[in-house]
Amino acid sequence: MRILLAIAHFFRGEENSRHSSTDPRRREQRTHVVHSVVSTYRGQFGPVQSINVASRRFVPEPPSVDTLDIVMLTDGDNHLMTAEDAARLGVSVIDAKPADPRKLGFAAHRLMADQRNAYDLFCFSEDDLRVSDPSFFDKIMGFNAAFGPRRIVAPNRYEWNPRAYRLKTFIDGDLRRGLMEPYEAALPDEPSVVQQTLGRTIEYRRAGNPHSGFFAITAAQLAHWIEQAHFNDEDCRFIGPLESAATLGMLKTFPIYKPTGAAMSWLQIEHLDNRFSSMKLEGWSGG
Repeated sequence: MRILLAIAHFFRGEENSRHSSTDPRRREQRTHVVHSVVSTYRGQFGPVQSINVASRRFVPEPPSVDTLDIVMLTDGDNHLMTAEDAARLGVSVIDAKPADPRKLGFAAHRLMADQRNAYDLFCFSEDDLRVSDPSFFDKIMGFNAAFGPRRIVAPNRYEWNPRAYRLKTFIDGDLRRGLMEPYEAALPDEPSVVQQTLGRTIEYRRAGNPHSGFFAITAAQLAHWIEQAHFNDEDCRFIGPLESAATLGMLKTFPIYKPTGAAMSWLQIEHLDNRFSSMKLEGWSGG
């Protein structure tokens, strides 16, 4: 399997910032986050080694995917990936030259269109999302094989926060129904689908909140998206430009499903922050 992963990455320190991507006090922490994201992809899906105990030597082993090309889309020098680190981690850094840095993610759509014949799977990610599941891409392809190319599956985004009441919090709960209904009406489909796999029953529900900061589509799905009149329209109506680049094109083109209930962890992606799980909301709030 040949995979293209496009990561939208921006950092520029600004005074009185309220965002992690512009907070100069978080430069070191954000650098660690970006490197962790890429390193985990390389470790989970790149070449590995095992130890032959009998002969006391390391043995090279093949990667779990044929190709994983990682492209980091940036805005000039407003990023945290040095040339040395990019070479070490196998990352291509491309200055997308966005007119508005908030629209940086839309450059990934054009990159995918340009590379439409070179890969089997095309993925977009925000720069603070880490995949630790070595079966992550297999599960996405398994969903596609089970339910066809006109549906897509999105991972459940979670935070790991020792200071929250529960260590793990899934952060993308259902949005207001009125926001989702027009998209569901335009692309009617089943409210849920069920997959029997690996001895488990996995239920996927049509997402009440389609946002994950990530999407993955096959070459056939990309070709279908490119054919739509809304492709590359840079529509920013879904919450804002950052969220729209990650979600709105998919929402206009495919019914989006996510694992639900006891299967929420079946397909998941970690948000390397804790700002959502630290919110003071109704429900559990203390020990």
